[in-house]
Amino acid sequence: MKMNKGVIILLMTAIFSLLHISTRGQENVKLQDCIAIALKDNYSVTISSNELEISKNNITLAPFLPSVTIGSKQSTSELHESSYNAQGEIGKGISKSTTILSNATLSWRLFDGFYMFAEREKQQELLQQGEFSFRSVVENLVMDISSQYYKIISLQNQVKLLDELVGISNTRYNQALTRYTIGKDSGLEYMQAKINLNSDSSQLLLQRENLKNAYIELFRLMNVDLKSSYIVKDTIVPEPMMSLENILGTGLQNNTSILAAKVGERVAGLELKIAKSSRYPTLDFSTGYNYNLYNNNYFPSKYDRYNGYNFGFNLSVPIFDGLEVNRKIKNAKISQENAKLSLEKTKQDIESQLRSVYNLYTNNIRMVDFESENKEAAFLNLEAAMEKYRLGSLSGIEFRDIQLSYLDASNRMLDAIYQAKISEITLNLLMGNLFQPVQQK
Repeated sequence: MKMNKGVIILLMTAIFSLLHISTRGQENVKLQDCIAIALKDNYSVTISSNELEISKNNITLAPFLPSVTIGSKQSTSELHESSYNAQGEIGKGISKSTTILSNATLSWRLFDGFYMFAEREKQQELLQQGEFSFRSVVENLVMDISSQYYKIISLQNQVKLLDELVGISNTRYNQALTRYTIGKDSGLEYMQAKINLNSDSSQLLLQRENLKNAYIELFRLMNVDLKSSYIVKDTIVPEPMMSLENILGTGLQNNTSILAAKVGERVAGLELKIAKSSRYPTLDFSTGYNYNLYNNNYFPSKYDRYNGYNFGFNLSVPIFDGLEVNRKIKNAKISQENAKLSLEKTKQDIESQLRSVYNLYTNNIRMVDFESENKEAAFLNLEAAMEKYRLGSLSGIEFRDIQLSYLDASNRMLDAIYQAKISEITLNLLMGNLFQPVQQK
């Protein structure tokens, strides 16, 4: 028995040594730090930022400006000529010619049915749509990092709880072992206490593994070394209760998906304007300067040179194009109607999500209060049970039930706090409050 006792103590010492997390050399980070690092290095944010830069580059004054081209061409030919007369005499000659053609041309579209104005406005709207797309990527990243950050806090609290549970089980085991050693109790209670201690230690090991994996996921979102030494030391504190009226008012006005849908509606309107522009005439202005040089030994003159400028206007009026313009306008009107319906559907979906998450949010807030009271009562029961068990007036089975009741109450409270915070973050995501709003029209 002494040997078994020594083995058990040695085993428990080894377990607690393995479970100990050293904080030496680790850097504490807050949620804002994690978000700042992620916004700087996260791949999704970088990709979305590059796509936004493309949208910025697409806004140009090119449709309003003239185009200028300069061209030059030189060609040289050499012909060998042989001619025969009736006496068979042969006449031979070589014909050489050189041509140089040079020109400079300026073309400028002065009017195209306001197509150029609508196209530029469309590019500006597409830029804003790109900004909302970038904002959506950032918001979802902030949501993911916040959820993972608070998950780590919740897991750390669960590890501390299980650590406390292991300590209680170890105390029970030592007391049962002592009573068994002096012959006061049977070996059944001692063995059951050992089983419960091993079970609690196993749960603690598993939860520490979950905590380690949660850190790896956080580091992945932050795009830092997955073996980083960052550590979270924080608590979960829900914000003051929000009202449904304020949530709906802010969400339906500032939600990123709704704002993007509004831009889509405006883009559809501009597409219709672009389609209608094909019905109008176009007016172009062009001017140029030509320089031509010819050299041919068959010409009387040695060189012929022509140079000068030209200019003119070109007016084109569409008469009939096989009803293509009508088809494009009809399709643009359908797309505009779909964009309006899409906006209304998005508003309906967001309102539905806001109301559903708000119900979950309020329920979680109430659950925090209930479960906190339950945990306090379960802790008092556990304290009393520990004293009764020490005095021998409470069986091991009864003590274990009270111990597990405390564990369940504590886990429910931790889960309620975590879920309340997650629903709060989700509401802020739907309200468009997780990132600085894009300037809107």
